[in-house]
Amino acid sequence: MNHTCAVLPDQTVQCWGNNETGQLGDATNISSNIPVTVSGITTAISITAGEYHTCALLDDATVECWGFNALGQLGDDTNIDSNIPVPVSGITTATAIAAGGSHTCALLADQTVQCWGYNQYGQLGNATNTTSNIPVTVSGITTATSIAAGANYTCALLDDATIKCWGYNFYGQLGNATNTNSNIPVPVSGITAATAITAGGSHACALLANQTVQCWGYNANGRLGNATNTDSNIPVTVSGITTATSVAAGGRHTCALLANQTVQCWGFNFFGQLGNATNTNSNIPVTVSGITTATSVAAGDVSSCALLANAKIKCWGYNGYGELGDATNTNSNVPVTVFGIPLPLPIAVAAGASHTCAALATGSVTCWGDNTYGQVGDGTNVSSLTPVSVSNISTAVAIAAGDLHTCALLEDGTVECWGYNGDGQLGDGTGDDSNTPVAVSGISTAIAIDTGGSVTCALLADAGIKCWGKNATGQLGTGNRTSSATPVSVTGITTATSVGVGDDHTCASLANGSVKCWGANSAGQLGNASNTQSLTPVSVTGITDAISVDAGESHSCAVLETGAIKCWGNNSEGQLGNASNSNSNTPVAVSGISAATDVATAWRHTCAVLVNGEVKCWGRNTVGQLGNASNTGSNIPVAVSGIATGITVAARDQHSCSLLEDQSVVCWGSNGSGELGDGTTTNSNIPVTVIGL
Repeated sequence: MNHTCAVLPDQTVQCWGNNETGQLGDATNISSNIPVTVSGITTAISITAGEYHTCALLDDATVECWGFNALGQLGDDTNIDSNIPVPVSGITTATAIAAGGSHTCALLADQTVQCWGYNQYGQLGNATNTTSNIPVTVSGITTATSIAAGANYTCALLDDATIKCWGYNFYGQLGNATNTNSNIPVPVSGITAATAITAGGSHACALLANQTVQCWGYNANGRLGNATNTDSNIPVTVSGITTATSVAAGGRHTCALLANQTVQCWGFNFFGQLGNATNTNSNIPVTVSGITTATSVAAGDVSSCALLANAKIKCWGYNGYGELGDATNTNSNVPVTVFGIPLPLPIAVAAGASHTCAALATGSVTCWGDNTYGQVGDGTNVSSLTPVSVSNISTAVAIAAGDLHTCALLEDGTVECWGYNGDGQLGDGTGDDSNTPVAVSGISTAIAIDTGGSVTCALLADAGIKCWGKNATGQLGTGNRTSSATPVSVTGITTATSVGVGDDHTCASLANGSVKCWGANSAGQLGNASNTQSLTPVSVTGITDAISVDAGESHSCAVLETGAIKCWGNNSEGQLGNASNSNSNTPVAVSGISAATDVATAWRHTCAVLVNGEVKCWGRNTVGQLGNASNTGSNIPVAVSGIATGITVAARDQHSCSLLEDQSVVCWGSNGSGELGDGTTTNSNIPVTVIGL
């Protein structure tokens, strides 16, 4: 297996890696080293991957499969490969699924098991050796609670905590003290207290009730973990594992998740699939480097992955087909972060001129810092050095902060704003400031928001954009310079995927990967090879693969599909990051950035989060806004000190903040109004933790 898949919180599925037989399910046969969306799957609850095929269990208890089908492993009554999901024939009550090398099985609601695909060794368990492209019932299994499929064999955990296996047994992987193949289930010797079962290439393992692990079968390279390399046709105890909560057997290695949320692996390690920063095989468990918050673990042929508590995925091992999902094809013997897997957590952070806000997982919002105009939103105009709750917000899913105002996107698609309103940036049809949230007029289908100096914009569900506030330079994109205290539609934008609002200009990324900008252009911030202001959107030169865009005071940046970043506009302090200080009215590549997931543009500096969790910043640094323990500006990216688990980054004026994997927030730079949230007004050129989040 040289591909990897994940079910996302919205029940879609993404896959990455080898796709030569369509096993990524995206209607192509093109391999991908970043996740791609499986076509047509919107109700998945679990996923399983075989050698060259993949299957998903849907919430209506049906199963769909895709990929290689020469042996009938898709179960659709054909032997035709498919690069999009096809329904498995006759399965309507599945509760679990397991894919082996070239066969697939489903556990049904009545605790029976059905299998389909290759059957030369009896791995379908129906007392024959006849391959089948439709499901057949496994003989004698009526009390199964879970199933696992290996290369050419299958196992089931029964409700009495015993295990039965069937199929190929050359290495003893059936665990019944013989090496004889069986096309009907046989009991695994001595297992009476199993709580989980996993099947690798030619070995199997069981998690026991006492949190130990026992394995059996092929033991080359030490995959049984019992400090030997001797095969065993009966279960042997894995050395030193006493607190396991789950176990995963790969092609030639095994991994266990422990109660403390670390992961240990053992066996073959030529490609780094043990994740311990070496390539040395180990016949006893070794600890995977840097994993401390895992909630589940998976093992492929020669790679491994862990799901973390923050919903990120990290993988390690072989990456020749991109199965680590980090936008490279480079093997890694330490965990790397899968590119682009979204988080289900609605928490976010936003930086204003001298205040900062965070949307919490509860749907509430807290803000801190300057509150002269009510931009903290707590019903007062008293500034705060630590977070205070915004009044009456309980369903926020995103947050955006302008110079002197703040807005929240609510889960029902409406938007509420608070703070300064002299230019109509609160969008409520008045020019009155408000220290509590007010509803933006006429917005009911927003899916994203952004705020600039005195402007707010919302990306709508129909991929249009509406903006409101100041329009002196055409930053509302309406073809005129008339400010508006209520939302107005941006001219000609119908396929937007993101919006970024600067001080006097605005940009949007489009579904075709292009970017358009509008408004002021004195420094080239519209990126259209001119310095002429535009009242309507103009195309940024040469950008064809943007996934997001952000706009600063007078420069703009886009994250590309490759993970690179390109910027354009004002570069007086090196904020374009291209090792020069010359303005550019066309995009230039940021030096050394090849795996970014997020970018934030501020007054005269820029920051980005990388797939490995690092944050890098560049540009002006007079008050430490680059966070690298100095106050020296840089026209190339420098690493922010001490951040290794960044998820998102926010920057405005002269401070920056990052949301970390553990849901804490750290900030650095200017702190004259308490915008760093650490209870002081002292600037900091290294990240400090926001108190109370």
